[in-house]
Amino acid sequence: MAEKIRVVIADDEDNYRKAIQKTLGFAQDVDVIAVCRDGQEALDACLAEAPDVLLTDINMPRQSGIELAKKLLRKEKDVKIVILTVREDDDSIFEAFRAGALGYLLKTSTPQEVIESVRLAAKGEAKITPRVATKIVEDFRRFEKTESGSEEADGELLVLSDREQEILQFVAQGLRNKEIADKLGIAEKTVKNHVSNILKALHVNSRTEAAMKAMKSKMGH
Repeated sequence: MAEKIRVVIADDEDNYRKAIQKTLGFAQDVDVIAVCRDGQEALDACLAEAPDVLLTDINMPRQSGIELAKKLLRKEKDVKIVILTVREDDDSIFEAFRAGALGYLLKTSTPQEVIESVRLAAKGEAKITPRVATKIVEDFRRFEKTESGSEEADGELLVLSDREQEILQFVAQGLRNKEIADKLGIAEKTVKNHVSNILKALHVNSRTEAAMKAMKSKMGH
């Protein structure tokens, strides 16, 4: 029998925290090892228990989910972080991925979407709700049409081949390697190799962080 996915939940809303714990309890391959009420409690739990996945809100007492992600990934790089929040503004999305989050879900997500996000995160893949994915794709398209931008930003993008930039856009939509392979008519292993090269080229740890960095560089930041 395969090992269960070890999960820590962090949310300051009692009812929602209990609801997420109950939701994950329906997944036989998931084991909730800690349920935390604030960022500091979650950090302590993650450093003590070394979970596979941290499912966290952004707005929490003592330290936010963003601060939690930054501190945790400096000390425990193997933990995969999924943000589960009511906030869908661009700044929150970008900040979460810059902090190292792998997935970004809204609290309106279905129980199945939450479970799927945990399973994908454990494998190093992202789950992004359609509304958030739409924001990311719209930004890609807008910035692609923008001719302005610093030479430094343009130079950062030049490290990616045309194919890699194409794959990066699919990654930003939350597509899995197999789905990208099917769209491009190439082998799944080839997509996986391209994604690895993209992460190395942009000096990032996660797929979606790579998409965010590429997008930010097109903005000239």
